[in-house]
Amino acid sequence: MKALVTGGSGFIGSTLIEELNRRGYDVYALLRKTSPLNNLESSKFTRVEGDLSDTESLKRAVRGMDYVFHVAGVVRFHDQASIFRLNAEGTRNVVEAVASDDPGIKRFVYVSSQAAGGPAASLEAPRTEAELAAPVSVYGQSKLQGEVEVLKYRSRFPVSIVRPPMVYGPRDKDVFTVIQTVSRRLMPLIRGGTKDGSKYYSLIHVRDLCRGIALAAEADPARVPSGEIFYLTDGAIYTYRELLLSMARALNVRAFSIQVPQPVVTALAGALSAVGKVTGRSFPLNQDKLNEIRPDYWVCSSEKAKDMLGFQAELNLSSGMQDAIRWYKDQKWI
Repeated sequence: MKALVTGGSGFIGSTLIEELNRRGYDVYALLRKTSPLNNLESSKFTRVEGDLSDTESLKRAVRGMDYVFHVAGVVRFHDQASIFRLNAEGTRNVVEAVASDDPGIKRFVYVSSQAAGGPAASLEAPRTEAELAAPVSVYGQSKLQGEVEVLKYRSRFPVSIVRPPMVYGPRDKDVFTVIQTVSRRLMPLIRGGTKDGSKYYSLIHVRDLCRGIALAAEADPARVPSGEIFYLTDGAIYTYRELLLSMARALNVRAFSIQVPQPVVTALAGALSAVGKVTGRSFPLNQDKLNEIRPDYWVCSSEKAKDMLGFQAELNLSSGMQDAIRWYKDQKWI
């Protein structure tokens, strides 16, 4: 089976290529001329040069494919127009390319984000696919618009959408910034508005996520109709403190908790956003990221994926974090 992966050089895309290699796919990776290949050194794939804004290159790339996995996208940005151009318009370009080729594709899988659905209202009611999407950030809005573009073609060919929550694992650079802080024996905590002051999260290790993505692609159309959306998690819910403690244990360090007042985070996010507008740089913390930090319940349920796809995570936070930090140490990142 021939499968195209967009964003194949990135954190999730490169791990998905490894998963598809294990499943025996003939993998093609859509890459820009400038895309780094260090994440793909141990993978088997055919390089296809193209860009999400270049419709002709996309038409060439999707031609003859049995599966298309659209993973490419951006999380950090310095202006709203750019993130919609990449996450929404770029997704539209890819799915339109598939439609124009009309190859009898088996399934198109779009990797979205829980940010497109939004946070949950409470710990007792993790977000599900049946709820109306309510993104709280521009990033989430851009991913949701990408979903809208994909679903326009649900009657033309089979499509599935995957919404992962926080993803961590080898090659990740976002959660890694927190791991670096913990490695310095500091655990920065922001107090939530909950009774116990905790913030709650669903998580998934990148390898479990990529197995779920593959299952979404391979699902029997009679059982999994076109247009289904799936949250994928490891099945548990964690406080942010538990996440930090798992890092400390895997690092074998004793870290000290530091309460970071919300006003300090708000001020820093505003300052970095202002710098970003002037310099064109994007920072892990900005005004849009602050909109995602504020909610207390970034939790979702993967029961639908369990029932319809047979998905079950193999790694919990403890084993998954040990795996991730082992990789970071092997690569001399820490």
